[in-house]
Amino acid sequence: WYETTGKDEQVRQLSNSQGVGGGGSMDTPSKTFLDIKNANVQDKPAYFTNNATVVFVKKDNCMYTACPSADCNKKVIQESESEYRCEKCNKSLPRVSLQTDANAKLADFTGHEWVTCFQELQRSY
Repeated sequence: WYETTGKDEQVRQLSNSQGVGGGGSMDTPSKTFLDIKNANVQDKPAYFTNNATVVFVKKDNCMYTACPSADCNKKVIQESESEYRCEKCNKSLPRVSLQTDANAKLADFTGHEWVTCFQELQRSY
C-alpha cells in the first residue's frame, strides 16, 4: 500500500483542536514518548501533544455493552435476550449502548507506548 499510493497521501489531523482527551489547550507542550518516560510521570495526569502513528490496534475485547446513563457507562450483564443489568445503577435495562475500550500501540521517532482509547459509539439497541 505505501509504495503504490500511501507515500503520496497527505497527512490529516484527526481532531480539530489540541488537547482532546482531557485538559489540553493550545499551549499544551509537544513531547516525545522518550521525553515523557524521562520525566518519570507516574500517578498524576500529564497533558502533552505528540505526533505519533498508530502501529497496532488490539481487536480482542475492544467493544462492550454499557449502561446508557450519561453518568454511568459501566459494563452491563446480559440477563436475558432482551434485558441487561447495571450493577452500579442497580437497574434492569431494556436497552444498552456500545462503548469502545480499545488498546492501541502508538509510535513516534523515539519509541512506542500502549494507550487506551475510549469512545461512545452513540448507538443503542
